[in-house]
Amino acid sequence: MRHRMVAIITIVLLATTVVAAQSSWSTRTRAGEYAFARGDYGAAEAEFRAALDLANGFPEGDRRLETSLSNLGRLYEHQSAYEKALPMYQLLLAAKEHRLGPSSAGLLDALFAVARSSQPMGDLPTVTSSLQRYAEIAEATGKADPRKHWQALDMLARMEVVQERSDEALQWQLQAVEVIDDDARADATEKASVWQSAANLALTTGDTANAERLLAEVATVKASAAGADQTALIMAHGAATAFGAGQFDTAERVAMRALEAGPDAGIERMARSTLADVSWAKANRGTDDLAILLEAAGSDPALDVASERLRAMVELENGENPETLRHLVQVEVLRGQPGAALTWQRRLIELGSMMDISTLRAHADLVTLLAAAGDYHEALAENAATIKMVEDEQGRGSTQLASLYEQRVEVAQAAGNKKEAKKAQKKLRKFSR
Repeated sequence: MRHRMVAIITIVLLATTVVAAQSSWSTRTRAGEYAFARGDYGAAEAEFRAALDLANGFPEGDRRLETSLSNLGRLYEHQSAYEKALPMYQLLLAAKEHRLGPSSAGLLDALFAVARSSQPMGDLPTVTSSLQRYAEIAEATGKADPRKHWQALDMLARMEVVQERSDEALQWQLQAVEVIDDDARADATEKASVWQSAANLALTTGDTANAERLLAEVATVKASAAGADQTALIMAHGAATAFGAGQFDTAERVAMRALEAGPDAGIERMARSTLADVSWAKANRGTDDLAILLEAAGSDPALDVASERLRAMVELENGENPETLRHLVQVEVLRGQPGAALTWQRRLIELGSMMDISTLRAHADLVTLLAAAGDYHEALAENAATIKMVEDEQGRGSTQLASLYEQRVEVAQAAGNKKEAKKAQKKLRKFSR
């Protein structure tokens, strides 16, 4: 009888201790929440820590341990103390996984918290692995909160971009586009941002079909907000993005969509600039030497398109962009049209005001074009004028004169003017001594 009484007293004492611990845990947790709410983070941490110590003594699987870990994680994350928040969330994930299993939808919030707190620390492997597990469980269970789901996919896409895996990033971002439609709280700005990110990835990977579709959706949303059609602007920017990524065919297609949308002058210039850049990228032979380009001249429909697009840009730029003019000169030379090239070369020279290397090269190129067009008399006259210009600016001993006299020899010989060729050779020999 005495032993039975001792056993009963022991049970009562244990139950009283457990009840007291539970009551103390609740008290500590409420105190921590109150301190957190009024911004007393030191007191909140102390109370949450005390509650966690108590929770560690509860039976295995008690969910109050998870609550305490979550509370500390939230507190540290709020203070941007991610190095403290991450271990709390990792322990929270482990506790939930032990209780629920590795594939339960109950793990989703913890996985998202782990990714969210490890991202600012630059821990890409942890971020990526956590988000991938989140995506797998969300897909398998269909129980993810739509808002967190698209945010997780969007974050995962960005992690792939950081690791230079654009194709993988695009697939995650396309999933985010699908999921955000299920989020009733997602506003137009958020949707446009997710669609724009997906469109940019499609542009940089050459996925023209998805790029155009997504850009059109972005334009629709922004038009609703701005009260004006945004298609041309969105497409023009998209074309520039694709060109910057080296996706020339995609850039060309999207730029054409911008023009089809009836843009204003500024947007038209942007779209046509991309088209001109695309054509030049395809036409560029990697040398500025017009003599070499003249030898490579031939018939090519792509060069005809490049000429048309560059001429349009010259008009839009009022002939004031020397780079466009240089490109157009080279394209006309490659088309076997030195006469047309002369027109643009002269305009290019008109832009120059001081003697420098580029000005000298422009005049020398004019001589080359005049000779190619068969106008040897004017070519020699232009060469003589250039020589005088250099002598006046730099003196007769300038080393830049050597290339000009060398060119004079070649032009005179091509013209059959042996006397002039001989005189130029004599001048040239002075620079080889």
